[in-house]
Amino acid sequence: MSRAKFEPVDLGMMIMALIASRDARGIERGIRIWFDNKLAEPLIVLGEGGRLERVLENLIENAVSFSPEGGVITITASRDHDILTVSVEDQGPGVPESAREQVFRRFQSLRPAGEAFGKHSGLGLAIARTIVEAHQGTINVESRSDGAEGARLVVRLPARNAT
Repeated sequence: MSRAKFEPVDLGMMIMALIASRDARGIERGIRIWFDNKLAEPLIVLGEGGRLERVLENLIENAVSFSPEGGVITITASRDHDILTVSVEDQGPGVPESAREQVFRRFQSLRPAGEAFGKHSGLGLAIARTIVEAHQGTINVESRSDGAEGARLVVRLPARNAT
């Protein structure tokens, strides 16, 4: 990442494109993805677009993986002064508070009992954290904003004004 060229990236457009792509491929188990963009302006950050896309894609795929049949994944975006926040909430089993840092370690994957590990390397969130931190941001697991069961992964990045 030290040689990456950072340019203005519109995370809102990126999120909408990722959702459209995921919809086109089909989302198993009747899961729906909803983007709640609370801003009327572009969601601009300075970064390396391909890497930021990988972060968002990892978060969406993770949420799909843990969502129950017919579940809804909600992606929200907001801005507080110079910080842009994107959160991805699912209706899965959630992440116990005691394991919220553990999930960002390489080869860690908390799976419900009886679920096959197969397709999950335990690298997605570790990679996401590395990329987000290289963009001067943070990524954390938090409780869902509505208090319901499920995971909420939150990315905070320095915002840029649209030019």
